[in-house]
Amino acid sequence: MGYTKIGVIGGCGHIGLIQAACLAKLNHKVIAYDIDKNKIEGIKKGTLPFKEDGLEEVVLETVNNGLLSFTMEMRDLQDAEIVFICVGTPSLSNGEADLSQIYSSVEALAQKVRTPCLAVIKSTVPAGTSRRLTAYLEERKLSKHITMVSNPEFLKEGTGVKDFWEPARIVVGSQNEENSKKIADLYKPKDVPVVLTSWENAELIKLVSNAFLSSKISFINEISLLCEKVGADVRIISRGIGLDPRINLHFIEAGVGFSGPCLEKDLKSLIKQYEEAHINARILKSVLDVNEGQRQAIVEKLEAQLGTLQGKDIAVFGMAFKQETDDVRQSHNLPIVKNLISKGAKVTATDPWVKSTEQAGLSQEELPGVEWIASPYDAAEAKDAVLILTAWKEYRELDIQRLKQSLRNPLIVDGRNLFNVEEMKKFGINYIGVGI
Repeated sequence: MGYTKIGVIGGCGHIGLIQAACLAKLNHKVIAYDIDKNKIEGIKKGTLPFKEDGLEEVVLETVNNGLLSFTMEMRDLQDAEIVFICVGTPSLSNGEADLSQIYSSVEALAQKVRTPCLAVIKSTVPAGTSRRLTAYLEERKLSKHITMVSNPEFLKEGTGVKDFWEPARIVVGSQNEENSKKIADLYKPKDVPVVLTSWENAELIKLVSNAFLSSKISFINEISLLCEKVGADVRIISRGIGLDPRINLHFIEAGVGFSGPCLEKDLKSLIKQYEEAHINARILKSVLDVNEGQRQAIVEKLEAQLGTLQGKDIAVFGMAFKQETDDVRQSHNLPIVKNLISKGAKVTATDPWVKSTEQAGLSQEELPGVEWIASPYDAAEAKDAVLILTAWKEYRELDIQRLKQSLRNPLIVDGRNLFNVEEMKKFGINYIGVGI
C-alpha cells in the first residue's frame, strides 16, 4: 500500500528522520520538511545530525533510490495525503508543554495543502490538543483539507530504528476509524497490537506511559536510600522483585535518576494538566522530587568522601543522558556537573560519543572551565575522583588497575552501579555506588 506523497514536518529531528526514512524504506514516497538548512545539507552529503544505530544505512538507501527527499519549502507538501508532525514540544518554565511549533506547523500546512490530508501528530502533546487544533483551524477557515490524527511515537533513542520495525504496540486516535486504520496500516508489522481510539485517549496513553516509567525509576531510587542504611544491595532487590511478571525487570535499576528529552518533560506536562483540572497529582509530584534528590545525592556522596569539592579535580564519565546516544539535551549530567562547578570543583569530562561542549550543543558559559578528554584513562589522570554518570559499555569494560594508576586518589562514585563492590576493594579502590 503506497501513497503518492507522505510528508514529515520536523524531518531532520530525531523522531522525524527515523519516521521519514523508515516509511521510505517501506516504499512510500516521503518528503521530509525542516527549517534547518545545515542539517538538510549534511544529510544529503551523508552526515546525519545525530547518531542512531542503523539509521544512516536506511537514510542513504532511500535518498539514493529517490523515495526520500528533503525540503525547506512547505509548499512541497501541498499534495501529500498524510503528513506526520514531528516537532518539539519543550517544557515552559511552569512545566506546560510549549505547543507553538505544533500550531505553527499545522497552520502552515493547512494554508498549503490542495487536497484532503491527514495531519498526524507524532509529537507528545497534552490531552485535548488534536481537538483544540481542529477548532483552531475551523475558526480560521483552514479546516477544509486537514483532518487531525494522533499517532504518538514510542521510539527510544539508541534503538529508534529497531523500535520502528518492532513496535510493542501502535496507537492511533481520531474521530474516524477508517483514518485510524489508514495510519496504522502504513507501518504495522504482522501480529503487533493496535489500539484505535479517540484523540484524547491516544494523547494520554503516551504521557501516562512515560509517567509510569518515570515512577518505576523513582520508586527503586527511593528504595536504594533504605538499602544504603540497612546494608542491602538494591541490585539484588531489583532482580528479586523484577522476576515477578507483574513488575518485570525494566526500569528498576537504581542510579542518578531519569532525564533526557522525554521522561522529565512529559511528567511535568502531565502534572500541569492535573493542575489545570484542579487535581493534586501527589504521586507524580513525588516522582519528580525523588528524581531531583538523586542528582543532589550523587554530589553529596562525593563531598562525603572528599570533605569538600573546593579545588578538587573530578573526572566525569559520561555526558549523554544514556548510552548509545549522543544526546545531551536535558541530561541529568548537566545539573550535576554545574553543581560540581558551583562548589569549586574542576571538571574533566569524557564520553564515547560526545567529545566537546560544542558537540553537546552547549555554550562555554553553560559549562565554564570544563575540559574534554577522549580517553577515560587520560581524563582520570591525577584526579581526586571519578564520577560515573552514563552506563556506557566502554566503562563496564575498563581496565580497573590501569584506571587506579591514573587516579591521584582511588575514589570512584558510580551513579550507574557498573561494578562489583568486593572486586573493586581487591583493586584498592574506594567504590561508592547507589543503594549498595
